[in-house]
Amino acid sequence: MTQLVSSLPEGVQVTYRRMRFDLEEGVPRYWHGGDPGRTHFFTALSLLFPEGEKFFIDSVRHFEDAELDPRTREEVREFAKQEAHHTYQHQLYNAAVAAQGMNLDRYQSFLRSVLRLVRKVFSHKTQLAITVALEHFTAVLANQLLTNPKLTEDMDPAVRPLWLWHAAEEIEHKAVCFDVYQQVGGTYWMRALVMARIMIGFPFVITIFQLSLLASDLKLASLKAMWRSAGFIWGREGFVRAVFPELRAYFRRDFHPWQVDNQGLIVLWAKEQQR
Repeated sequence: MTQLVSSLPEGVQVTYRRMRFDLEEGVPRYWHGGDPGRTHFFTALSLLFPEGEKFFIDSVRHFEDAELDPRTREEVREFAKQEAHHTYQHQLYNAAVAAQGMNLDRYQSFLRSVLRLVRKVFSHKTQLAITVALEHFTAVLANQLLTNPKLTEDMDPAVRPLWLWHAAEEIEHKAVCFDVYQQVGGTYWMRALVMARIMIGFPFVITIFQLSLLASDLKLASLKAMWRSAGFIWGREGFVRAVFPELRAYFRRDFHPWQVDNQGLIVLWAKEQQR
């Protein structure tokens, strides 16, 4: 039987933080170094969060009354509050982008339709496995954001704090859903099969959203800009390719998110907030 115990390392506590960012005043149109491709890549990510994080909360809270370790149960509550606040802040960011004349409603409608189908077709445990896989994906992206200065140094000061805060909290709660999945008897094969599909589907959706945003912004024809953005995201030293070693690790039978102990990144982020 799976041992009912939280895996959170000593010194780490999943904690809801009420944040405020200067997003209501609007953001520069190309806030990532003046580059449309980079900017729209992050906007594509942001568009996934409101519906996606609601799905995460629902999938894990379905098991809140299951036989869970008491500390894990408390982590689930804080996880839900963190994710709800991420949703709120990214809704503000998305509204700032929409105010620039970008039609974002169709992306949200598409995601709602997809997730409605997922809820209808798949069992609650499979939905939890989907959440676990996507939480790992976002955690390794977060690790890159907090360790590779090239990814954030050209971000506008109005937007950069949003992404660094979100990244720090994704690392902080990266094992909560995984622990719940283990404690309710989730199997290795379901976990591995779901991740195999996520590794194809998640980057595909982000890319389609990014290209659609570029096309709507009439920037798709700029081949030079597209090539530069593609290198930043998909190149040999790009954002997405850098995370694949950590994604592959997910397929080990003995995998656990805290085998990569990067809690120091949370501490460094918190210290920067105090300056």
